[in-house]
Amino acid sequence: MSETTTDHDTIRRWAEAKGGKPAAVDRTHKDGDVGIIRIMFPKSPRSEHENLVEISWDEFFQEFEQRELALIYDEDGLFSKIVGRDTVERREHGDNEAARSARRGGGERSETAQPGRQSSETEERSLKAREYRDNEGNVHHHTNTYMEQHAGKKSAG
Repeated sequence: MSETTTDHDTIRRWAEAKGGKPAAVDRTHKDGDVGIIRIMFPKSPRSEHENLVEISWDEFFQEFEQRELALIYDEDGLFSKIVGRDTVERREHGDNEAARSARRGGGERSETAQPGRQSSETEERSLKAREYRDNEGNVHHHTNTYMEQHAGKKSAG
């Protein structure tokens, strides 16, 4: 059964107990920008960490907080997924399509949207603008910080 947390100590204890380490996607970890964060399990036979670079827990949690993220994880396994806290909140309130609708093109603003937050449509445009594909065709997104630092420059990714 999966759990959800934003508690740094819980995340670190869970990850380290499983051999996990804080990481960033290599292609997004440039010029002082942490980039897209993950937890990697380098000793796991199914680990896909070739495109990840280990970072410090401080860097990991700074990005985690700055982007208002949460960790969904399996206490007994290696499953983990880093998601937006707003997605967790919306799902807790019965919106089972939270985060999925933006990927499929849903553009309606949530009734629970907070002042100052982007609408789903604006967020989707932002994601599209930050999108790139790796060598295997997987879709990833640069952070807003990365995009601000590289404004006007052609992205390598």
